[in-house]
Amino acid sequence: MAASGATSLDHQDFGLAGKSAFVTGAGGGIGRAIALSLAKAGVKLALFDLVAANLDETARQVRDVGGEATVTVGDVTDRAAVRAAVAAAAKHYGRLDCAVNNAGVLGPLVPTAQYPIETFQKVIDVNVMGVVHCLQAELELMEAHGAGSIVNIASAAGLIGWAGASAYVTSKHAVVGLTKTAGVEYAAKGIRINSVCPAFVTSPMTSDLMAAEASRNAVLAAVPMGRIGTGEEVANAVKWLLSPLSSFSAGLNLALDGGSTVI
Repeated sequence: MAASGATSLDHQDFGLAGKSAFVTGAGGGIGRAIALSLAKAGVKLALFDLVAANLDETARQVRDVGGEATVTVGDVTDRAAVRAAVAAAAKHYGRLDCAVNNAGVLGPLVPTAQYPIETFQKVIDVNVMGVVHCLQAELELMEAHGAGSIVNIASAAGLIGWAGASAYVTSKHAVVGLTKTAGVEYAAKGIRINSVCPAFVTSPMTSDLMAAEASRNAVLAAVPMGRIGTGEEVANAVKWLLSPLSSFSAGLNLALDGGSTVI
């Protein structure tokens, strides 16, 4: 609940009540926060991730807040699995209104010249081709009924450089460019495609960085707000971009970074 008795955004539906949404990487972290926020807005969810137990826990939490969710275990690098899961979501709910392409990996922090090429390729496969597979499946269904809203989870690392994270930075720059291009292509077809670009956010992906004092201090020093973000803050931005309240936004890459990309 917000301060001073104000109503939390979690209790506003943003015009999304009754809509359906496909969410990848929904088993924890930012993906779980997004799923819960959308559930509280009355969105019917189709959740996709690699680990069944994590997905089941997200679905349990969704149902605990009165939401509805189906779960599918799968890998976003598997094009056939993604297409089957998206089609199943649309069949179950009658259509696919929204999608959040969130699944991603960080990879190791290694200087570019020493970065293991197989690991670099894995980061690209998950973070770029995973989004491509999802977008193609989602757009095919949305284009058929002339409406839809998609949010890709990019990163502040898609807007700036980050020493040691060449694979991750490359992949997220690609997601930013893909969002711009697809956003332009489909804007006139009733389908809006945007992204959010979070900086460091509390999640399993950042837990190791924030656990060590030296790296934690370096992260906090780089953020003018002096803190990292929360999954709920990302979820609020996603909810706005999916909703009719952002009806004039297409191809937008929205920074959620505490000011870190403007210094």
